[in-house]
Amino acid sequence: MVNRNRFASSTIGIATASALLVLTPSVITAQTIDPNGAEFSPSSDHNVTLSDGTAKVQSYQLELYLVGATLPFQTTSLGKPSPDPDGIIRANLATIFMGWPLPGTSYESTVAAVGPTGAARSSRSNTFSFSTQCSAVVTPTAASLSASGGAASTSVGAASGCAWIAISNVSWMTIAAGSGTGNGIVNYTVAPTTAAVGRTGTLTVAGRMVTVTQSGVSCSYTVAPLSQSLASGAGTATATVTTTSGCAWTATSSAPWITVTAGSSGRQNGTVTYSIAANTATSARTGTLTIAGQSVNVTQDGTKPRQPSNLRVCGANGTPKKC
Repeated sequence: MVNRNRFASSTIGIATASALLVLTPSVITAQTIDPNGAEFSPSSDHNVTLSDGTAKVQSYQLELYLVGATLPFQTTSLGKPSPDPDGIIRANLATIFMGWPLPGTSYESTVAAVGPTGAARSSRSNTFSFSTQCSAVVTPTAASLSASGGAASTSVGAASGCAWIAISNVSWMTIAAGSGTGNGIVNYTVAPTTAAVGRTGTLTVAGRMVTVTQSGVSCSYTVAPLSQSLASGAGTATATVTTTSGCAWTATSSAPWITVTAGSSGRQNGTVTYSIAANTATSARTGTLTIAGQSVNVTQDGTKPRQPSNLRVCGANGTPKKC
């Protein structure tokens, strides 16, 4: 028998395209008022694995109907929960029913075992209805936190006796207490981030979406060396960039004789390689690279004058004379 606040799905075997999923029948009971859970016997193939290693039953889905309707107005995946010790699978309906039940309206349901070859669907459940309509107001539905994370909360406003749950949809947010009835507070914690790029995640609270945005860390850069002194001949040199992963940077040259050959951009630690053209002038020259927003000054020596040939002095008393 099923108690007053639950409803049972009777189940039968249904052939699919290439497999038979057998669902054990259970008892159909009379009208249930204000249910908060569903229970059904799992498929006898619940733990069967096909020859390719795929599970024959991959999930169950709950389908909700107005009494007499041929098509469900809502289908909800239950995943593949493990049966309780008594062999029955039970599902919490708090978030499924939040907001939509109309008082006095009769509903019924089916449950389907879903596999790679199709779905096996039960017969209709006992009918059920609601004496009140549960709905919830969640405030705020958006929050912004810094890269260091921390604690935050949102409030739930619901009628007395209306059950709700709260779940995190991302691994970096943790909810302290995930369920309640009536009015309540949902406290959650956002983990710190070391990434430069911000991130956004969601919570589902009483069937409502709460969006949480976390900013990335502030980017700082170290470039070394910030100056280079090079000989007049052609050559290459490097500079290293140290920063946080995700922090973007670029490297450009403002001198035509300095060319960035590798590492013109990055989003983490990196090396910039640049080539220097030969300086054919006798005077030194200076050019500038801009790497990660910092100036790197490059000084190149000029070309020395050629050594003159051997000097000979000819003639007496300063009188020119051919040597």
